[in-house]
Amino acid sequence: MNKMWLKEDKHRRWLVGGLVFIVVILAFGLRLRLIDTTGIWGDQSFTLNTAMRWVNGGEIPLAANKSSVGVMNPPMIEYLYAIALRVWPDVLSVAWLTLAAGMAAVGMAAWVAYRLFGWQAGLWTLLLFALNPWSVFYSQLIWNQTMIPVFATLTLVSLLLYFAVWPRGVYLVLAFVGAACMTQVHPGSVMQLGTMGLIGLLFWRRLRVWPLVAGVAAFVALYVPFLLYENGVGWTDVTATLSLAGQPSAFSRAAVLVSLDLLHGKGLLPTAVLLTTPLDSAMTLLFSLSLLYALGWGAQQFSRRRQDEQAAKNSTAVIILLLWLAMPVLFYVRSAVYLQVYYVMGQWPAPFILMGMTVAAAQRWLRQPRRQAWGRWVNLVLVGALLAVLAGQLVMNLQIQTNRLSENQVQIRHIRQTIQQVNELAAARPECSAVLISEGHQIEISRLALLREFTRVPGLLLADGELALPLPQPCALYLDARPGSRASRWLAETAVPLPAADLTTQNETWRFYELPSELMQVTIDGLVNGRQPDQWTNGAALAQWQRGEWQSGAPLPLTLLWQVADQPPHRAYHIGAYLLTAANEVVAQADGPGFDSIQWRPGDYFLTWFEIPVPPDLPPGQYRLALAQYTWPGLERVDLAQGDNTLFIEEIEHAGS
Repeated sequence: MNKMWLKEDKHRRWLVGGLVFIVVILAFGLRLRLIDTTGIWGDQSFTLNTAMRWVNGGEIPLAANKSSVGVMNPPMIEYLYAIALRVWPDVLSVAWLTLAAGMAAVGMAAWVAYRLFGWQAGLWTLLLFALNPWSVFYSQLIWNQTMIPVFATLTLVSLLLYFAVWPRGVYLVLAFVGAACMTQVHPGSVMQLGTMGLIGLLFWRRLRVWPLVAGVAAFVALYVPFLLYENGVGWTDVTATLSLAGQPSAFSRAAVLVSLDLLHGKGLLPTAVLLTTPLDSAMTLLFSLSLLYALGWGAQQFSRRRQDEQAAKNSTAVIILLLWLAMPVLFYVRSAVYLQVYYVMGQWPAPFILMGMTVAAAQRWLRQPRRQAWGRWVNLVLVGALLAVLAGQLVMNLQIQTNRLSENQVQIRHIRQTIQQVNELAAARPECSAVLISEGHQIEISRLALLREFTRVPGLLLADGELALPLPQPCALYLDARPGSRASRWLAETAVPLPAADLTTQNETWRFYELPSELMQVTIDGLVNGRQPDQWTNGAALAQWQRGEWQSGAPLPLTLLWQVADQPPHRAYHIGAYLLTAANEVVAQADGPGFDSIQWRPGDYFLTWFEIPVPPDLPPGQYRLALAQYTWPGLERVDLAQGDNTLFIEEIEHAGS
């Protein structure tokens, strides 16, 4: 009898092991498929560029990019990216890191479900988490928020192991390490620190001093770089965060709905209503039943905790899981920001563990001897229904990935191709500067900022094609990645195209141009046309200007050619173009950064474009066009070399409409 039981147990272990292996391979393949088709925009470009700068020998970053609420993000994401980039200095290495993090989250969640509630709970948790559309999507996309799942899972798993399984000190330390990383990659998960504190208060008898002290010390140590940054900027982000927290907000059920959306696919596949609606409804039903079961079963286990050690562990685990779910919802019940799914992603992997636990409990209930006559068939129906839903999610994931092939966005594959092309063209023109024309005039917001560090081109320049065009000396290689912009039209008319190097990115064609030294000099001489420049004290000089046709009620185009005469201070400057009355009262104005002043180099030229909105009811009279420069965001006027801070460039006589 004993030999028979051992044989059956061994057979079951092999069967379960085989199922786990198949699911893991499926999850990995699903996350690997078309991984280079995920998008790259300003956020990714900045964080990748910052991490690569450190890998290339720059200073260690003390902060990352600016968050959507206007404060700086802590630097943990930069350190994670730098690890991957040091191993393989390619954008795709960071996507692989994201994939590995997503797989680790799934694995940890399934393992802790197995330790707490048995192998069936672990297997269902693995399936539900592995095929969840958001889990797959965020295991491919390079973005700060995509690292939340792995660290939220590490934190929750460590808490469950410490308080509900075995209070080993290393588990508590790992919980604090995971929390420090989770709250750095997206500070919106900070409410789970409150959850940790509440769990510690509820189960304080299990707390030991040394792991608690070590965990807190590890948490603080991981925040030291950001604390140094905040101290250097006068704690401005802390002040701004406190100010945001004090803003008025209304009660809203958005947090509940967004929490449910984490189990759905409608946000990722909005057009396939016939597919997503039944699948999303099924997941909502399963999650709702799981919550009801967890509350009922958890209360039953809690009532038996004094007589049954296993019941005490079960009730502890359920309480921790429910608190982990509830705190983000309660935190965002009153919210001053528009919630996205990643704001509550710190709930993971609690929903999948609860659902896995519930399905496993239902199967055990159906297998009891007194239900043997009909329980087996109901169990088959249950398993069949769940597998059908999971198969539907698999199809949904494949469709989401396939749709990306036709989406109008810059993707990892386009960036890698562009890096290779720029390297090859620049290597053939080592004496020329490389200029990228894209969206975003600064490194912090440019769509192609990462090319500064991922290419082998020193001093690569970035410009927004609607605002400015650099004319670096003695010659330039241009990549026009903003078709139809002012810079694009100017290059098409003036520069030499390199059609063999053109790149196709979805619905756009990115064109390469060059301005060899002879053509560059002829072009600048023609633009300057013998005019003596007017110089400001920050090193910039107006070399020439040209306005378009004057028409009341229509924008007045103004093209300005600037020369960087001297080394400028390392500050940000904006340019103002003004239409003034004879008494110097402002009638209309157009302001902007033009070409990012942080990139100004002595001897270079650059063009800027403005459109001054002339009022339609402008009365007849004498008007003046004027220019000024000022610091940004300080708004301090820059003086002209000859005194004053306003340059008057033209008198205009307006006869009326």
